[in-house]
Amino acid sequence: MVKAEDTTQEMETSFKKGAIWETLKSMIFIFGTATLTTIAVRNSVNPYIDKIWGASHDFWGRLWLGIYQLFGNNDFIVHNLGSAVMSCGCFIIFNALFFCCDVTGKPSWLLKYKVQEGQNQPVDQKKLWKCIKTCTFNWLVISPIFTLAMYFPSQYIGAYHKGELPTFERILYEFLIFSLVEEVLFYYSHRLMHTPGMYAKYHKQHHEWTAPIGITSVYCGKFEMVLSNLFPVAIGPMIMRSHLFVTWIWFALAIFTTTLAHGGYHVPFLFSPESHDYHHKTFNCWFGTLGILDKLHKTDRPFTDSIQSTRHFISFSLTPVSKLHPDPVNRSARPSCSQIKSD
Repeated sequence: MVKAEDTTQEMETSFKKGAIWETLKSMIFIFGTATLTTIAVRNSVNPYIDKIWGASHDFWGRLWLGIYQLFGNNDFIVHNLGSAVMSCGCFIIFNALFFCCDVTGKPSWLLKYKVQEGQNQPVDQKKLWKCIKTCTFNWLVISPIFTLAMYFPSQYIGAYHKGELPTFERILYEFLIFSLVEEVLFYYSHRLMHTPGMYAKYHKQHHEWTAPIGITSVYCGKFEMVLSNLFPVAIGPMIMRSHLFVTWIWFALAIFTTTLAHGGYHVPFLFSPESHDYHHKTFNCWFGTLGILDKLHKTDRPFTDSIQSTRHFISFSLTPVSKLHPDPVNRSARPSCSQIKSD
């Protein structure tokens, strides 16, 4: 007679195999479709891309040469000091609007796009000041030390700082690799942070904000800042031996997207923050950036079963997604006696 435990184990194994196969099929379909589409349109579109990139290539090349000369034509200085200025500048610029609204409530039109309505309106000043101090330390101390540590390995592998910029196609290809590398490294480092021992020691601080704001993207301890925030983003450019110009664009994009993910506002025409905001709210799902590994490991639930998942898209409407996909009405709820009397 087969034991119930053995049967359950077999069912779980079968389920996992099925989930893996479904995920693989989805990935094959996505990348296969992208590849076929690229091949189909390449001959017709490529000449126009070449013209556009060719016209702007000289501009970006001259701009990079000017930046390189500004830092004394010195690889070490532009890699370390230049990267620090660029990343801090991007963090401040990308967070400025959200931060202003969180503190002052203005511009008021932005408030209707709040993901968790009523939260941080206004933000707690004591909690905010603590966050600012941690973020400042991470950007001005931890990040430069990490950048310095990455300089010599990058040089040894073959990353470069001067010379002609790569082609547009090459940049897109590198960005694809960067995204996949970040997905793998961030997902598993983030899952590691949610194990009981690691969470209590390292990650709990970041989750003090169950309704995050933009600057909380780097509100974390030193160890987590390196392992989960900097390392997953930096490894891709090192592997691809990327030009520093491309690395800076990638870093700026990474700062922009993580600001949106933590910002707390689902603004039209910008990336959706719904999945990561839900992660902060519930703690137990959606650990990656692209969602590929979350689907594979079934950690996309309970987010995929929530109303928030129906709002997880780039909106091209000025109407807030919370109005386009409102919370379901609780039909089982009955009015209180006082409500009936008042009616």
